[in-house]
Amino acid sequence: MSLSFRSSRSTPPSGPAPELPRRAVLVGAVATAAGAALVTLTGCGSSDSSSSGGSGTLTAGFDNEPVTLDPALSAAISSDRNVLNLFFDALLRQRPDGSFEAALATKWQQTEKEVTFTLRDGVKFHDGTTCNAEAVVHNLRRVMDPKTLSTKASALAKVASVEAPDARTVKLRLKAPDPLLLTHLAHEAGMIASPAALEKHGKDFGRHPVGTGPFTFSVWRSKVQLTAERNSAYWAKAADGSSLPKLGKVVVRFVTEPKVLRAELSTGGVQLVRSLPPEEYEQLADDKHIVIKDTGVRRSYYVALNTTAGPFKDAKVRVAFARAVDRHAVGKAAAGDEYDIAPSFATSSDWFYDGSIAPLPYDPAAAAAALKDAGLPSGVPITLVARRRAPDPTIAELLQSQLTAVGFTPKAEVLEFQTQLDRMKKRDFDAALLVVDIPRLDPSLSFNPYFTSSGSNNWSGLNDSVLDALLADGAASTDRSERKKAYADAQRRIIDNNYWVFLHQAKSPLIHSSSLKGIQLDVDGQWRLAEAELGA
Repeated sequence: MSLSFRSSRSTPPSGPAPELPRRAVLVGAVATAAGAALVTLTGCGSSDSSSSGGSGTLTAGFDNEPVTLDPALSAAISSDRNVLNLFFDALLRQRPDGSFEAALATKWQQTEKEVTFTLRDGVKFHDGTTCNAEAVVHNLRRVMDPKTLSTKASALAKVASVEAPDARTVKLRLKAPDPLLLTHLAHEAGMIASPAALEKHGKDFGRHPVGTGPFTFSVWRSKVQLTAERNSAYWAKAADGSSLPKLGKVVVRFVTEPKVLRAELSTGGVQLVRSLPPEEYEQLADDKHIVIKDTGVRRSYYVALNTTAGPFKDAKVRVAFARAVDRHAVGKAAAGDEYDIAPSFATSSDWFYDGSIAPLPYDPAAAAAALKDAGLPSGVPITLVARRRAPDPTIAELLQSQLTAVGFTPKAEVLEFQTQLDRMKKRDFDAALLVVDIPRLDPSLSFNPYFTSSGSNNWSGLNDSVLDALLADGAASTDRSERKKAYADAQRRIIDNNYWVFLHQAKSPLIHSSSLKGIQLDVDGQWRLAEAELGA
């Protein structure tokens, strides 16, 4: 039986992600801050805590320790921003309806050829240096510089130049119109780090983050925890004018074992967890001290196939893999009844979803025939890399069984996350099991990093000019019908070529102690904790 989610407030609507506002690309359009920004989720049964003094320590259980806290180099799109949001502000924030509000920039003016930002006055980095136009220019140029090897470089690919006419003005000149530029600048590409700290720490900046955000970095003990302290000079205020953040400290504990995370939440060792598999959070359903809220976030599990070398360079062998996988069996084993099946990163409520797109059906006999057609004998050796975190080893074990049944000889290597990423970046694997949190506000944020030839997470080593063109068309247009066709065609090409095998989409509710109030979420589900507070 499916778990029934509960909360003290109704679930925010999670319908199709809206098109980016047309005003964002109109000549002379001017945007200013207004209204409430983000979805606020409030726990039940909590008494008010004192917010004026920034008291209380929130301990969060985190299953995915970041590799780096340098937003220009961050690669774990689904998880890193939960931590980056503690230390960094972006130029803008994006509301759930797709519109934008002020952050480090108080207003902006966009034409087809340039964007001009007016910066907030008086903002300081955590090291006491001033966040001015020169600092913003330094950060954006750093992302654009090929020597940086920024994972966010493609977000600014249409920017020709960045200049600072004065201390509070930043001007971006564009090579071509870019309807997605503001979206990118509301995420990691627009997060502003202290230039002084970047110079001081060099390659180690990712271990010593310095931004303008609500918390300052204290200490990071690898595989143990990270501690952030209240930024007493934070520029943002609560709606009632009181100081933010409301918490005095945030401790992020790195715990990869879901059973331990669930136990810690039950006993009060942590008050918030990033993610739990259904088999664990279902055990908390009757605990009145725990809030479980479905916000529409799904964890999309997939297998990326290495198309540059090894057996999966041959499209026929990829067909064999796709036919060998029973997606429903995998979903059932990994998520009980708490999962959906979809052909790609698109969820059934996304505007770019196309129900006519379907992966190859499970057919072991056809899988074996495809191997034979590829001229390969039985016992085709392949290496599957997976992360040492439930339910990934369970999925890997089941995939091994299914693949063995059709003629593969799979070897599953269960690795620490950093090791797995290193292997994937070097393409030292045949198949790789990972997961992405969806939906995101725009499909370009889901597909481009993974499926463009220059994508930062192009694990499969794709060099498909047709797919590149489709994704470029989808990102360039402001017409939703044109974009939907481009993304449907892109998904169809990914599926038809079996570059990846998409498995299942597990439900991923927000889970926290009822004593924790005021959590805010980015449009794609990452935490913002400036207004969070702990009650009784």
